[in-house]
Amino acid sequence: MKTTTLFLVFLICVISLFSQIIDRKYDFLIRKADSLYQVKDFKNSGFAFSNAFKAPDSKITRNHRYNAACSWALANYPDSAFYHLKYIATKMNYTDYGHIKGDPDFKSLYSDKRWQSITELVKANKDIAYSNIDFITLDGYKVEVLTSGMQNNKANKPVVVFENGMASSFGSWDIVVEEISKTNAVLRYNRPRIGESENDNLPPTTTHIVNNLRKMLLQKGLKPPYLLVSHSFGGAYIRSFASMYPEEIAGLVFVDPVDFTQKKGDGDLPYLEIGLTQHQIDSIFGKPYGNFIEKLYEEMPGFYVEEVKISRSLYNSEFKECASNPLPNVPVHFIQAGGYTSNEAPTIYDREKMWRIANNLKMKRWLALINPLKHGKYFYSSQSGHYIQQDDPDLVISSIKLALLDYSKIKKEKETNRQ
Repeated sequence: MKTTTLFLVFLICVISLFSQIIDRKYDFLIRKADSLYQVKDFKNSGFAFSNAFKAPDSKITRNHRYNAACSWALANYPDSAFYHLKYIATKMNYTDYGHIKGDPDFKSLYSDKRWQSITELVKANKDIAYSNIDFITLDGYKVEVLTSGMQNNKANKPVVVFENGMASSFGSWDIVVEEISKTNAVLRYNRPRIGESENDNLPPTTTHIVNNLRKMLLQKGLKPPYLLVSHSFGGAYIRSFASMYPEEIAGLVFVDPVDFTQKKGDGDLPYLEIGLTQHQIDSIFGKPYGNFIEKLYEEMPGFYVEEVKISRSLYNSEFKECASNPLPNVPVHFIQAGGYTSNEAPTIYDREKMWRIANNLKMKRWLALINPLKHGKYFYSSQSGHYIQQDDPDLVISSIKLALLDYSKIKKEKETNRQ
């Protein structure tokens, strides 16, 4: 009996270990596929994606199939590329029409008669998923706008406004918006050049985007106060909005934002802490980096390039135009991602260690920013990747609801003080 028990324990341990190895196989192959894409080995990247999809533990996402299609298209295997594109369009309800049409990875497919049918399928998916989508004309150019919860649009009740990350469309907010629009009016949109918003031929500076957003809100009958929620690079835009029009702000929720608190020299700190010399740092970000950026400008679509240029300009100016005024006395939340998901090629330093050092430095700066505020809050999602609104939507929803609750307390306090 004792021998049998020991054998069973051993068997369970072996099965558990085997399961853990299998559990890692899919993620390992996906990372390998993404890394091969980064170094432009597109054919082997495609094969790595195919092997990952065959793994017994596979949890295939739309993004993974989309990325596989990119690799196969760039490797000049159109049949494989179209297989994955058709799969996400017909079986996974892919809706990002603007992105797929502008993705330069698919240039080799444009002349294929199958390309039009794929884009038509994606457009149909989008029209169904966002049936109440609208277009607002600003200075002769159309901007794609989506509202929900309009029955909750009432005087002095905060309107929740979502600002997307760099070169991203509003689809990543779907889960969050579904819940928030039950209690509040919600507006999300795509900046010029993104999605089906037209190119207005102007640089997407913070001033331009903020003023565009205010005009759209008022055209839709959505008056302040506004609770602004941003992802990534969108954080620069809502921070600027709060600087330019502080009296219109009900709250700010930064979801893994661009670090607009970074000053000159701060970017070197993680590299110095991990053990690189200043000479090594300068060699990384010297001429080779400049050449990389110039090549990026040549290869990437215009909607991406223009926002990269603005991002670099903001870093060079220490984000002065974003923070020209202090944060208003409203709820200000930072939500930070703690899950490391980089697929970049190996380098002379440990990328994950470097990422965590940089994360900790950002955390300190963000905490220092909100500590003086009465309703400043910080949240950390240890397993979430950069898109927290998709990986941990409940946290983002909770943050928004808490910010709305705190804003209502601020209003009551002001009303009490007036009496």
